[in-house]
Amino acid sequence: MGNRYLNNEKGNTLLVILGLLVGAIFISFVFFDFFTTYASKRISQTSADAAVLAAANEIQKVYDEELKSEIGSRMDRLREVAKELVEKEVGDIEEEEEKEKEKEKEKNKDKGKNKKEEVEEKREFTDREMDAIWKKVLDKMEIPNELRKAVRYEYEEVNANIALKYFFKNVWYKEWFSSEVKEINDVACEAIRNAESEWTEAAKYFATKNGAEEDFELIFKGQEFKVKARVKKEASFITVEDETFGNGQRDVYAEAEASIKTPKDIDIKCN
Repeated sequence: MGNRYLNNEKGNTLLVILGLLVGAIFISFVFFDFFTTYASKRISQTSADAAVLAAANEIQKVYDEELKSEIGSRMDRLREVAKELVEKEVGDIEEEEEKEKEKEKEKNKDKGKNKKEEVEEKREFTDREMDAIWKKVLDKMEIPNELRKAVRYEYEEVNANIALKYFFKNVWYKEWFSSEVKEINDVACEAIRNAESEWTEAAKYFATKNGAEEDFELIFKGQEFKVKARVKKEASFITVEDETFGNGQRDVYAEAEASIKTPKDIDIKCN
């Protein structure tokens, strides 16, 4: 009889199975908590990526609109100066021709010729002559070929990238208009600073839309012309009660950076 009880292992097997089951459940909870942390991290990273991309796009729109406006006003001023120089060239030519006529009259007087004076009509310049005058002026102003038609004719489309390079890099232009112009960095960066609330709000909207907390950090790195975001997502666990953690210990952070697109071959840096 004693041997029969000693050989009965049904109760031992049940305990082992229960132990394994409890262990499996605990491990599944731990795995779930690990997965929750990973998911919170993934959500935070997605939010950070969305925030910086939104901010970078908004900043580009802001300075792009400002530069377009600047190009428009500078083209208007450039046309004014070009026309003034053309008029001066025309006046110089007319003055030179008038002098030649006076010399011719003096010669005729000296030779005793009395030629009846005729009423002279205003000098009309041919298209070819005006083209030559405009070319001379535009050469003097160092206007790129891609901008010459737009300077001469207001209805012509302006190549924005060529115009930016001319307005902000050409030595002649910068010296000629030194008292009127701002550097490209000043124009763009001033617009960006004035619109800080707009691109910050755009970043915040996309960060929270992707699951991040409203409390997040956004930094405009002017010297690198980048924007950086640091967002957080609060994780919750099954194996450990939330009250066990101190303030901020359950926060999962993620960071992201995005470069702000600039016009081709033009670097923009803000202090």
